[in-house]
Amino acid sequence: MFESNDLIQFHLSRLRKKLQGVPVLLILRVSHLDSLDHEWFYDEFVLYPFRKSELRSRVRRLLWDKNLLDDENVIAIGNIKINLSEYSIYLNSEKLDFTYKEFELLRLLAQNKGIVFSRKDLLARIWGVEYIGGTRTVDVHIRRLRGKLGDEFNSIIETVRNVGYRCRVQGGA
Repeated sequence: MFESNDLIQFHLSRLRKKLQGVPVLLILRVSHLDSLDHEWFYDEFVLYPFRKSELRSRVRRLLWDKNLLDDENVIAIGNIKINLSEYSIYLNSEKLDFTYKEFELLRLLAQNKGIVFSRKDLLARIWGVEYIGGTRTVDVHIRRLRGKLGDEFNSIIETVRNVGYRCRVQGGA
């Protein structure tokens, strides 16, 4: 065990520099919890003794947060993660509430980054070819989707004037 908080801080900062982007999980005894410093360079901690399921869960969460979890059922666009098996969308690791149509719209656009879909294409794919309403329903759903993503992320769904919509490829389209 380390002797002082300064020594721990020193080792953690060196470790962080060597392993940039790799999440750090501290394992601490309950007796050392009082000495835990929030200034340390760590992402998560777990108290020893712990259950294997808790450790596994925390490691998965760290990997998920850092986009290191290779999951074919998850589409990641920056800090937005679309979990296809759960039908859920996370923004900065926080689960958002989406309707089925909003989820399907974002899923389709995210799976086809950079490809422009006309309103008619989106209606046929999401609402079905039998849908008899107007194409402006797509605009309404896109507006709601952008609102739920917030100002920082609503530009991910790009309007292509007089054509339709596309998911912006990171770094510009």
